[in-house]
Amino acid sequence: MAGSTNKKLFNRRNRNVATNEQVMESPAQKAHNDGLMETVFYLRGQAKTGDIGSMLDDERLILSHTLEFSANSPQEKNSLQSAIAQLDEARKCFENLLADPEGYKKNEPSFSTKKKSAGLPLDAAREFFQSHNTRLDNLLSSKAAHFEKLLVTQRKDNLRVIKEAYVELQRKALGLESPQKKRGIGR
Repeated sequence: MAGSTNKKLFNRRNRNVATNEQVMESPAQKAHNDGLMETVFYLRGQAKTGDIGSMLDDERLILSHTLEFSANSPQEKNSLQSAIAQLDEARKCFENLLADPEGYKKNEPSFSTKKKSAGLPLDAAREFFQSHNTRLDNLLSSKAAHFEKLLVTQRKDNLRVIKEAYVELQRKALGLESPQKKRGIGR
């Protein structure tokens, strides 16, 4: 009797596994995964070009689409709306820094010393980089599929490229040397 119960459970489990595998191989799932990989490759190419404006546009588009099509709760919607607003502020910081480095240097003393890192102001752009990186880390630790995590990882990589470019622009505007130049490379 116990053997027949175990056999029924085993058969039921096997049917569930087969059903789950079929879902993973469905045309819709394959198309979704293919689309995610295309996006990953596109974003990877954008990072190689170093086009900051395009990378910011891409991230804004991803956030907007996530807000419109995927946000499930009021908290998630608020977080995405906040991310979009912060990204827009970061873009303005970039534009202002590029348009008027001297003006940026004149305004630098207005930043609190508590709001500086390595001698550079933690302005709206740098605050966006920190908070958005945390958002992306949280997405990576969630129960997302492999291809979705690849996309989030690439978004983090692009955010790092944007941040490095911005920090370098800040250094130039403030007349500071970059850390590599200061230390020198003796190899």
